[in-house]
Amino acid sequence: MTRPALLGIFIYLDDLLAAIKALDGKGLDLTIYSPSAQGEIKEALRQNPSPVRYYTLFGGLFGLISGFFLAYYTVLQWKFVVSGKPVIPWIPFVIVGFEFLILFGVFISFAGMLIHSRLPRRRLPVYYDPRFSDNRFGLLVACSSQDREKMAGLLREAGAEEIHDLE
Repeated sequence: MTRPALLGIFIYLDDLLAAIKALDGKGLDLTIYSPSAQGEIKEALRQNPSPVRYYTLFGGLFGLISGFFLAYYTVLQWKFVVSGKPVIPWIPFVIVGFEFLILFGVFISFAGMLIHSRLPRRRLPVYYDPRFSDNRFGLLVACSSQDREKMAGLLREAGAEEIHDLE
């Protein structure tokens, strides 16, 4: 962490949500640590949908085009005897296109998920508390030195169990 910040540790989800609501609209950079996925946190942060869905769309379209192109190239390259059928039969190409759509869609979605979740993370941040994986919630607020007392007061009012000052 390059900027100064405050880390509030909360026992209850309601307290964390109250802190998020108190800090909402102040233009602060918030990072939430939670022992499990909580839909209420996402609603309180009002986040946009994940951009990974665009990776899936691109992967699927790229796979579909690649599958059709591979089948088309194969038919033209090896001059299959079609005995009265069309030289370029598009109906069997649908199967190959569909398989490639799934294959590339999955691989590129997985790559997009790794990119946007910044995985793999080789080291945990020094301020990470192991209790965040057990039974506590964390709220990291990046704020300027002048706002620290005010932000610490907001976190305390919201019900923070502990507040750590991070340099």
